[in-house]
Amino acid sequence: MAPIVREPSPAELARTALACARAATLVTTGCPTPGTLTVVPIEDRADGQPLVRLERSSPTVRLLASCPVVTLSLPGPAPYRAVDLIGPLNPCRAGREGARSYRLSLLSARLVAPSGQPVPIPLGEFQAAEPDPLRSCAAAALQHLETWHADDLLACVRAHGGDDVLAVVPRALDRYGIELAALGPDGVRRVRLDFPGGPVDNLDQVTTDLRILLTCRCRG
Repeated sequence: MAPIVREPSPAELARTALACARAATLVTTGCPTPGTLTVVPIEDRADGQPLVRLERSSPTVRLLASCPVVTLSLPGPAPYRAVDLIGPLNPCRAGREGARSYRLSLLSARLVAPSGQPVPIPLGEFQAAEPDPLRSCAAAALQHLETWHADDLLACVRAHGGDDVLAVVPRALDRYGIELAALGPDGVRRVRLDFPGGPVDNLDQVTTDLRILLTCRCRG
């Protein structure tokens, strides 16, 4: 029996992407006028229904008065191209001077594959999911691992059955573990190293050997 790979669900990937995003592309469709694309600042909320801000002078403000249903498109987490959130934008509390604030009432969510194929996420799963707690430190930890501990990661992969692996590159870090791109005789494949006892809420909960690699302050 193949081992169970623990990793973020599509809903968790999408919620993490939303929590990390500071801007999105707002797409209006279905109005008498042609659809518009507007880059807007966004602010995540605990329920996954973000706030959107528009300049009062934006033509999109007038469109929303008659056609409030929009698509908010965010940069997607690997390997996906985008996260699309669809629903009406409803005016809410006053924004800063010269701007208007809206709250998205989410009707559907989906990941967009590199081919453009949408991957629907059940709304209940999206709303119940939480952003990954390691998202704020993941990028720095991955860079650190790649720069100073590639050999340690390679040894770890080989010790777990990857005898044919020639080199590894860390690609993602989340509460479940570390994802690597592993180079072998047949090309590049995806490998996951689980955190024993995971998922974790912070790096202090990672086992000592991995925590040392992730949090040490190596120098050349």
